[in-house]
Amino acid sequence: MERRARIVLSSLLIISASMFAAGQSNPKPQKKGNYDTQKSTTQPGVAEQSNKSETPTSNNPVKAPGELDQKFLKEAAIGDAAEIALGQMAQEKASDPKVKQFGARMVQDHSKADDQLKHVAQTQHVSLPTELDPPHKAEKARLSQKTGSQFDKAYSRLMVQEHTKTIDKFQREASSSKDPTVKKFAQETLPILKSHLQEAQQLEKQINSGT
Repeated sequence: MERRARIVLSSLLIISASMFAAGQSNPKPQKKGNYDTQKSTTQPGVAEQSNKSETPTSNNPVKAPGELDQKFLKEAAIGDAAEIALGQMAQEKASDPKVKQFGARMVQDHSKADDQLKHVAQTQHVSLPTELDPPHKAEKARLSQKTGSQFDKAYSRLMVQEHTKTIDKFQREASSSKDPTVKKFAQETLPILKSHLQEAQQLEKQINSGT
């Protein structure tokens, strides 16, 4: 009986040892996590670059107009200021009612144009001058020394000269500006300036002929 028990015990030990050896030679495969899959399909920095491209305005602020466009805006601001100042002077010093009326129109139209210009400059981040330049200051000073019919003739002649030069600048800007906002402003203002020139030419003719 004791001998039989020993045989059974030996058999159990042999079986256990065989099962342990089989487990060591064939380990169970471990489950792969999502890391390996993500690593093979996602490149570093791609998500970050995608997020940046979706918000260009935060990384690419509005670019200011080019040097020529900025120069145009500043000269237009000085021109408006000069027309307003001279128009006010005409309403005070002119002897001919037609000259006074033309001066009033200059104040009204150029004040409106100046408001539009300031809005364009603000959206385009351009600082405009706040006073006249030396040439326009000199013209204003010379005109202020005249009275009566002399003022009427000098003012009407100056209006023809100034609007001729201004229209030339606006025509160039309307056709060749690289900034769409500035270009649109020039195109929309140009017809008004042309009507000013036509009226100034007619006014000068009437003043010189005494009609």
